[in-house]
Amino acid sequence: MNIKEILQHAEEIFATAKLENPRLNAGLIIEEVVGLKRLSLPLYYQQEITSAQEKQALQWIARRAKHEPLQYIFGYTEFYGYRINVTPDVLIPRPETEFLIETIQHKIMNPPRILDIGTGSGAIAISLKKLFPDSEVVAVDISPQALDIAQANAKLNNVEINFMEADIYSAELGKFDLIVSNPPYVTDDEYAQLPGEVQKFEPKLALVGTENGLYFYRKILEISKISLKSQGTIFFEIGEGQAVDIRKIAKAEGFGKIEVIRDLVGKERIIMCR
Repeated sequence: MNIKEILQHAEEIFATAKLENPRLNAGLIIEEVVGLKRLSLPLYYQQEITSAQEKQALQWIARRAKHEPLQYIFGYTEFYGYRINVTPDVLIPRPETEFLIETIQHKIMNPPRILDIGTGSGAIAISLKKLFPDSEVVAVDISPQALDIAQANAKLNNVEINFMEADIYSAELGKFDLIVSNPPYVTDDEYAQLPGEVQKFEPKLALVGTENGLYFYRKILEISKISLKSQGTIFFEIGEGQAVDIRKIAKAEGFGKIEVIRDLVGKERIIMCR
């Protein structure tokens, strides 16, 4: 079987499975299997693939036809230019969350101590450690499986991060200059509208927040009195329509400077509390 034939085979299967953009999905899988960039694949259409490559491609095509995310099939994704390994034990880092890192880069200068709450794959903590190499970065998560993946990703990216198993915060961690969190903020109603592949494959625990998606914002802001230094800053990624409620919670907890930051498409994406 040559590259053109396996591409056509994948595209036909994906079209039948009603995947969005069957051609793109086929190209991404074959690119990964044969080690060629997708745009250059047409130059190699007549190149025969090995039996091992064919077996791998067919396995991945079958998994993708069941709407399993490509990131889980490949076992990794890219986040802020870094390779981040992922399994169904962790949420797949989204490109939108890179805007959180960019915002912090523009707003903050060399915070001595950083806390990442709900670290998951460790993508945010790793990016912040790369951005602020002299900072101490602590990352917590309630899931030991997620922490195993995060620790492996830190090693993969050659950074030292202190990972700890905790729900939100433990007093033994001390105070921080910068607290960052992309917490579960999807409401139950919103979760029901998410694509099937998200509901079926990604961990619900990392997506859905109680109290109409506001639980973790409230708890993190409540503990800021013991977790945040007096001139410290909290950055959250937020869901659509949540900025007003989070601002009210932050004001009630004594934050004097609260800024809502829109992303490149104009959505309220980040809230900064200082």
